[in-house]
Amino acid sequence: MNIVVFGASGKTGILIVYQALNQGHTVTAFARQPSKVTIQHKNLHTVQGDIGEFDKVRSAIEGQDAVLCALGVDKNKPNTVLSEGTRNILKAMQSTGVKRIICMSSAGILGNDSGFWFGKIFMPLFLRHVFEDKKRQAKIIEESSAEWVIIRPTGLTDAPKTNTYKINPGIPTSRSIPRADVADFMLKLLTNRNYDRQMPAISSF
Repeated sequence: MNIVVFGASGKTGILIVYQALNQGHTVTAFARQPSKVTIQHKNLHTVQGDIGEFDKVRSAIEGQDAVLCALGVDKNKPNTVLSEGTRNILKAMQSTGVKRIICMSSAGILGNDSGFWFGKIFMPLFLRHVFEDKKRQAKIIEESSAEWVIIRPTGLTDAPKTNTYKINPGIPTSRSIPRADVADFMLKLLTNRNYDRQMPAISSF
């Protein structure tokens, strides 16, 4: 498949790129700082751009079979980076005829799906603005005409890929999941239609 990865230079995004190339996909890695995409491969094309730049987003999406979104923000301050960037992505998909988008969000966006400590204490104190925009992002995708899946991982770790993880429609079964497993599941969703127009949680057993 031809796929474009937004957020390709992030910790999860780079694993999506790496695993996708190993599986034989042709990958366009969209990143604000392409130098952070340190992989070299004949089937990898790196694009420098900001998700706020519609023309660059559209150019990266044109001709792709699917979009994988692993965007994130570093600072907890009021912003619309994820929601407006995703709006740009969906607009570009519609104008180029690309239908499928797999988006990584987070457990907690449903309001009751992240456990007491994280959902009631940590998130409101330290991540309120981040999650406000994640919720806006999810709503924009949910209301689109795209073929979408939004995944809700629990706490992301740098542990090796296990290939054994739990998918739940509601509350995750554990507090963490390796980023490598999240990347694995997102790539499976390129062809697995069982979760279309759903927001499954992913966590370790």
